[in-house]
Amino acid sequence: MAALFNVFYLEGLLLGIGLFAAPGPKDTLVIRQGVSRGSLWGVVAICVLADFLLIALGIMGLGSLLGSRPKVLALLLISGAAYLLWFGGQRLLACIRNQSMPDTQGGNSQRGLLRTAIILGLANPYAWLDTVVLIGSIGAAKPLAQQASFATGAMTASLIWFVLLALGCQRLTVLFRSPFVWRWLDAGVAALMVYLAGMLISDSLDILQVILEDG
Repeated sequence: MAALFNVFYLEGLLLGIGLFAAPGPKDTLVIRQGVSRGSLWGVVAICVLADFLLIALGIMGLGSLLGSRPKVLALLLISGAAYLLWFGGQRLLACIRNQSMPDTQGGNSQRGLLRTAIILGLANPYAWLDTVVLIGSIGAAKPLAQQASFATGAMTASLIWFVLLALGCQRLTVLFRSPFVWRWLDAGVAALMVYLAGMLISDSLDILQVILEDG
């Protein structure tokens, strides 16, 4: 057991914390459930397990495969940007229409909520970039005997991040009793998604420029 907690474990842990601390669609779902006192821990479990699966796939070789194909990577970046813009647009529309505050009367089913968490966890190109491409490709380059330690560190970071995020948001329940605060939250989420999408588009343009120059 002690062998897991070596320099490779710490490297994976620190990399994971650095990446997961940048809020994305999954984090937004956890925040909304936490501050609204909605169903929370099932969502947290799905988000963490999705990260575990994608990190494992990345370190097993999928991350290096995607990273070595510039055209595929550029497509993934553009897809991630489009996804973030769509997600941010949904939150902006909710803000404009004054529909930001969650339905506390059971309007959203538990099954529908968990389905949303699964989609955000596994079918989200932005999540793939963090886990499969970045963590996966870095982890796959480690010595074979140490890849499990690196992966465990990154997975631990996901677990710590989502648990702390959920616990922290639960303490903000009183603040989010007002629809006005919810609208500001959605406006902030929309702005953040646009910013992150802009970063992905910039990266994709850099890759496409290299492809054109090489071609």
